[in-house]
Amino acid sequence: MSDVSPSLLTWLEQCTAKNVTHSALLQMLWSGYGECFRAWLDGNTTPVVVKAVVPPTYSRHPRGWNGDAGHRRKLRSFDIEHRFYTHYQPQLTSGSYAPRLLAEDKRGDAVLLVLDDLQAHGYVTQPSSLSVTQCQPVLHWLAHFHARFLNEAFTGLWQQGCYWHLATRQDEWRAMADGPLKSHAAALDDMLQQARFKTLLHGDAKLANFCFTADGTRAAAIDFQYTGSGPGIRDVAYFLGSALSDDDLLTATDTCLDMYFDELACALRSCISVTTLTDLESEWRALYPVACADFHRFLAGWSPDHRKINEALRRQTADALVKIKG
Repeated sequence: MSDVSPSLLTWLEQCTAKNVTHSALLQMLWSGYGECFRAWLDGNTTPVVVKAVVPPTYSRHPRGWNGDAGHRRKLRSFDIEHRFYTHYQPQLTSGSYAPRLLAEDKRGDAVLLVLDDLQAHGYVTQPSSLSVTQCQPVLHWLAHFHARFLNEAFTGLWQQGCYWHLATRQDEWRAMADGPLKSHAAALDDMLQQARFKTLLHGDAKLANFCFTADGTRAAAIDFQYTGSGPGIRDVAYFLGSALSDDDLLTATDTCLDMYFDELACALRSCISVTTLTDLESEWRALYPVACADFHRFLAGWSPDHRKINEALRRQTADALVKIKG
């Protein structure tokens, strides 16, 4: 018997005009905002993956961050993901694969997205950690994603990509202990906002949001609730922090950045001049510690004992604060 809510299966049948023959719950959405499940539709040869957003009457955040601001942010994030799949996913190149939107429906704040099943396209594994060399497929994915939308204008998405940016995380900022990171939070945010080169950010590019082929050579991404504008290095910094051990971050960050920028150069070579490409890489490399410090700022207020606040992150933050202080 399926663990999927019967009302959601009925909604799916109404949306697709097909009977559901089988379903399997994949996960509950964060803070009880709905369900993600796989479904087999009558007449289809492959299953679909359904993201059903049904906001609760109150938010149940696992770390206690409940409130109207968080609720409104989540609702907006689901609208933005809907916008991404309808308007931006069709523009992706083969180097940055993401599932296609097959059907959709919206009922008030509730949203139903019917998507390609990545497993049917060969993306069958989701590891919980990576070695340095295993990061390459995701770094290549990010490079092609960022290249596709470099310096374009976006409508209907976050003005700033990434779920932790300062403007939407004032409660967490107020919860921070006093110190240089808190007092320079606005300056760090400003450095990222003032970047000359901006692109479309995935916005939540953690390892858990990537699926890999069985041989580990290609990756595809899911979960586009926090897409918006910003320097691409923000996605890179967040991904590496989610995928690598502290030791690897301390010893191999430059190697990973080289992987990313080499692929970015390949993706952009026919689009921009060598001089412009050099300027872009110089700016984004310099912003890497700033992006790390900006994420550290969020963690320090949201969950100050979080395991991601490790020696590597503290060192990058220290470098960024030196930049800020001049």
